[in-house]
Amino acid sequence: MNDIIYIPHKFQQNFHQSTARIRGVASGKRAGKTNAGAVEFLACLEEKRGFIDNGIDPYLGVVIAPTIEMLKRLNIKMIQAYGAHMISAHNLTNHEMKMYNGSIVYGISADRPQRLEGIKANLIWLDESLQMDEEIFLESMARVSDTKGLIFCTGSLGTSYNNPKSHWFYKHFIEKPLDGSEIFQWSTADNPHFPLDELERLKDTLDPRTYRQMFEIDWSVPGTALVYDDFTDANIHDGYTYNPKLPTYVSIDWGWTHPAAALFFQYDKLTDRVYLFDEIVKSKLKIEKLYDLIMAKPYNITEWICDIAGNQEREQTGISNVQWFKAKGINFRFRTSAINYGVSIVRSYIKNAKGVSRFYIDSKKCPKTLDNIYNYSYEEKNGTIISENPKKENDDAADSLRYYFVNKHDTLLKENSVQMIKR
Repeated sequence: MNDIIYIPHKFQQNFHQSTARIRGVASGKRAGKTNAGAVEFLACLEEKRGFIDNGIDPYLGVVIAPTIEMLKRLNIKMIQAYGAHMISAHNLTNHEMKMYNGSIVYGISADRPQRLEGIKANLIWLDESLQMDEEIFLESMARVSDTKGLIFCTGSLGTSYNNPKSHWFYKHFIEKPLDGSEIFQWSTADNPHFPLDELERLKDTLDPRTYRQMFEIDWSVPGTALVYDDFTDANIHDGYTYNPKLPTYVSIDWGWTHPAAALFFQYDKLTDRVYLFDEIVKSKLKIEKLYDLIMAKPYNITEWICDIAGNQEREQTGISNVQWFKAKGINFRFRTSAINYGVSIVRSYIKNAKGVSRFYIDSKKCPKTLDNIYNYSYEEKNGTIISENPKKENDDAADSLRYYFVNKHDTLLKENSVQMIKR
């Protein structure tokens, strides 16, 4: 593999010019933090920065990614690309490299940190460190203590944290910076190589909170524990008239003691607007009765969507809800998805980063769903959100709402290539 040219922008240059032993980089997505980490990692290896040769131990660098797949797909390939002239041998199985100057590189995944035990490292690079537990960072600190070695932590916020300020990265680099540490932050827009028109397009498809976290490095705690705090009267469309020319979807969250929730949607592709215009939300509803209530509606249902739990067998019948409906000629669409991932898609339709609403609900026909939306919230203590997932309270319609959006409006989803979608 030939070397590739790296021309750092001014924010990357600030990172490279730092002499801090412990450096943190928090940048927007596609802002160049991994490129900067890889180049600085290789520069240290080539110079054997801070190395005191005892005649026994080589200069050892460790690169850590959240998973082994990410390590292989991104970090190892980037090291190979930028440092092809430096590598004399590469053990693909153990993710180990030997450099011509005698330096050694180990590749490790944060989800299997055992290989880090006993290592005496001179240099450790944790990429996408905001996806890692604090344990791997503290263990890395211990691994460079003997050598007074270097640690680089690079990462982006993403949408995984409702309270980013509770993350160890914020604590150690911003709130109470470690001795000898320095933090570098820049947004995606600060990367001169990222097209600004793409950022404008992303504002159309992302909600404000997600956009700020992913591309502007917004550490701010939301002012409310409400999941859908941007939902306002602007999202109310009472008196919606069913349009038989538009596709119609029903989304079901299965339940018994907790209510089953069947929600009815129409989608106008020309305006990219979603209308929730009817609901069935009721507890202790037998599957036969739920089926009858849905079929009694005067709607031509285009597609059926449900909770993936509907594919589990029921003790009473020995078949799943999905199988029961299939016997009636009805096939469901369902997929696995992290809760907050689906929540971010719903938020983007409630109000996108440009302030445009694309989701509307008939509050008179869907009062229980509206109540769920207004009360759907995160656990909090003393005004601080303490849980990454919403509370499991009166959330049946909110769950059904999320199933619809994650199955029909995930712009990152390519149906023909993603195997998690089932019908």
